Amino acid sequence: MNARCRFRNRHLVYGLMIESELPLTSVHEAAGGDGCADLTILAGSPDYFRAVAPGGPRDPEDWIEHVVLGDGSVYMKSSEVFEATISANGRTAICRMLGDVEQRAFEANLLNFVVSASLTLQGEETLHATVLEMEGRAVGLLGRSGAGKSTLAAYLISRGADLITDDMLRVSFAGDTILAYPGPYRLKLLDKPATGFLPDAVADGHFNALSGKIMVRPRREVHHHRGPSRLAALFHLGEPDDETVTEISSIRLNGLELAKTLMSSAMDTRYASSRRMENQIRFVARVADLLPVHALRYPRTVAALDGVAREIRRIIGP
Repeated sequence: MNARCRFRNRHLVYGLMIESELPLTSVHEAAGGDGCADLTILAGSPDYFRAVAPGGPRDPEDWIEHVVLGDGSVYMKSSEVFEATISANGRTAICRMLGDVEQRAFEANLLNFVVSASLTLQGEETLHATVLEMEGRAVGLLGRSGAGKSTLAAYLISRGADLITDDMLRVSFAGDTILAYPGPYRLKLLDKPATGFLPDAVADGHFNALSGKIMVRPRREVHHHRGPSRLAALFHLGEPDDETVTEISSIRLNGLELAKTLMSSAMDTRYASSRRMENQIRFVARVADLLPVHALRYPRTVAALDGVAREIRRIIGP
């Protein structure tokens, strides 16, 4: 039997079938057991990682160590969360939990960074984004960490939207449509927007000491194993501390600015190869042909958020 078809822990997330020796409590088990996995996660021992860990200095400013090994596989480590290797073809990851990290925090990092690295090695591009369903349409929020994606998402959810995925966005192309796949149903929020916009969710939330954020389930009733949603638009949020922004505005991006925005919004920013560059260029070209991408600028005040919501709805249409 194929090694990737033998485990009983099977999960459907990001549209991927993941089999894992490690328990994954934050995503539901997949119904049925047919077909091989897109990614298999194996448990690695300390001895294994001592043997494969690369030597030499690492960048102290980068909280995730990322090294391409001699056989083309990738080694990743966050000293407080996890250690992993991903095979050169992206199909197998060997992982272990480090220290006393809480299970949900470990899984959040595993399902973001290890899965995104796996997909990069398989030739896919993923985006660092929070995606919401608004009145039957999927809307993606892009921007660096701290740009306000989760805060805006929490506000929109409090006004009727729902979460599709947070942090990592995996898409597929179907004719003239781009589909967004659902991720783990949890949103990471700072305390103030969490308690201000989603107080009921906070009651059942979990504080993640590593990020300083609360991980919440925006709604108690969720349709598990739902399919992908058609993306209507992407919005790139500007810098939150830009004091020159006093009004709400949006500009559709084209050309070089669009390419720079999408490439800088990649979930996996650490893997560099000529093949990866070719994949990114093709990905940007396909997105540019099919999907409006807007630069969204607004003052970071609660009073502005209602106007931001109206601007998003104006752009995606009725």
